[in-house]
Amino acid sequence: MKKYQGILLSFSLVAANGATAEPQTSEPELIDPPTVTMTYQDPRDPFESFNRVMWDFNYLYFDKYLFRPIAHGYNDYVPLPMKSGVNNFVRNFEEPSAMVNNALQGKWGWSANAGGRFVINSTLGIVGLIDVAEMMGMSRKHDDFSEVLGYYGVPNGPYFMAPFLGPYVTRELATNWVDSLYFPLSEFTLWQSALKWALKGLHSRASAIDQERLLDNALDPYTFAKEAYLQYVDYNVYDGNVPQIQEDDALLDAYMDELE
Repeated sequence: MKKYQGILLSFSLVAANGATAEPQTSEPELIDPPTVTMTYQDPRDPFESFNRVMWDFNYLYFDKYLFRPIAHGYNDYVPLPMKSGVNNFVRNFEEPSAMVNNALQGKWGWSANAGGRFVINSTLGIVGLIDVAEMMGMSRKHDDFSEVLGYYGVPNGPYFMAPFLGPYVTRELATNWVDSLYFPLSEFTLWQSALKWALKGLHSRASAIDQERLLDNALDPYTFAKEAYLQYVDYNVYDGNVPQIQEDDALLDAYMDELE
């Protein structure tokens, strides 16, 4: 509506000038259009200008033309038992680190669960290909060392979008290497570790196919993905029982009091 009002106002001014003013012979003065400056104010994301560039690269190019087609092909043409077997095999290597990390948080039951899962799946499950422990009621609960630090109050740190790798919080970037110190991951070569990462990432990307439409239709996919990932990090640290922030409720109460 404002656009059309501006057009009508321009026509009325021209008409008024034509009726009352002499024709102008000089060239009209050109006015430079105003410049627009983008500012980012999310304290969790101080590197947003850089992160958005990396997001555009990851989302619009790397994922769209490489990772997404591979994930769709993997999801459509690889039989489900084979996909489950590969994922179980890869994730089984992480059980010893999960055992240690749960113990460091005083979660002794989950620590024993992770140790038992590793023994059962490595033997009865044919080196982890079959999740026999899950069939016995022992659900997987993987905690990494970053979650241990979060449990003891170490903050997430700035949000960071890594090229090719995707989103992280700084606490993860600083501590992810710790989990590779435990057997059997400590015995992996560089190429074996890279293959494990690729297979795990492929399975995770294929599992997210159903959520692609949510991201593609978001008004700001970058912000949508950031908020989802930060909630995911907090969810893991608190085992799903994320404490509610009371500040918003207090602000809402104050606002309602002013209205009254």
